[in-house]
Amino acid sequence: MTKTKRANPMNDLLRARLRVSEGADLRIGALRLAMQSVDVVHRALTRQPFFALREAEETLREIDGRTGSELMELLLAKNGGTTIVPHGRDNIPAKGAVIIGSTHPIGTFDFVAHAGALLDYRPDLKVVANREAERFLGPDRIIAVDLDSKDNVLSPRQTRAGMEAHLRDEGALLVFGSGRVPDMKNGLLFEPHWRTGVTRMSAATGAPIVPASADMRNSRHYYRTRRVAQVLSGGNEYIGRTVASLRYVAELLAKLGGRYDMYYGPVQPPGTPPEVLKALAEGLVPGLYVPKATVGEGAGS
Repeated sequence: MTKTKRANPMNDLLRARLRVSEGADLRIGALRLAMQSVDVVHRALTRQPFFALREAEETLREIDGRTGSELMELLLAKNGGTTIVPHGRDNIPAKGAVIIGSTHPIGTFDFVAHAGALLDYRPDLKVVANREAERFLGPDRIIAVDLDSKDNVLSPRQTRAGMEAHLRDEGALLVFGSGRVPDMKNGLLFEPHWRTGVTRMSAATGAPIVPASADMRNSRHYYRTRRVAQVLSGGNEYIGRTVASLRYVAELLAKLGGRYDMYYGPVQPPGTPPEVLKALAEGLVPGLYVPKATVGEGAGS
């Protein structure tokens, strides 16, 4: 009897991250070979992998089939245990529809950190996320967003319907305001303008909004990779961001075992404009997005 060879769990993640269509096995294979080669060289020079491809594959196999709290507990127990410390969590209503509008400083680890901070408080929490996040949160925890090669949403009606249905069911919904991981400029994170979706959805459902931010940033390798890729592509910001995103799993694995603070600000009324929400969320962690001198006393308390 011939055994069926299991597909490498990293292949689907790479396809989703790079918007590569099914069947493009040669492209995925070439990319994996390039990532493995970089890991070998980087490990020889620094004793640390750059993309952590092997470690990512091992983790994906370990979490396969697990979802929800079981999945979070497994991830957060790795490397001696990860401590997530929530601040201002009581600003989030203990029940009823609410949108948590958050900054997106890290990438994949942002989902895990918020889940670690909130799942025991709001077990009905769902997150609006790229479909690749199913690998780390489980399909029952996300409202999936499918994007094309230019970051345009392919199924906006389906995504909006999922968001609205969850809020109508009195659920808690986590949304990353800009939908993009920020770059770093002059030592501060720089996140794009927040999209209007949170504002429109909260106005349509009457759900209040809680601004949120994590006190975290990626490693210097992430920002250097993003900067170099952007320069080599002739200043193309999308390519820089996409190439750097290949480090998302490596950044997640590097964070496991640490201690991180999550901040949740005072609740805002439905329909609060995105620029107001962005300013409130970024002000929760002085010195991360904005200089400390420009942030008022008490932010993030």
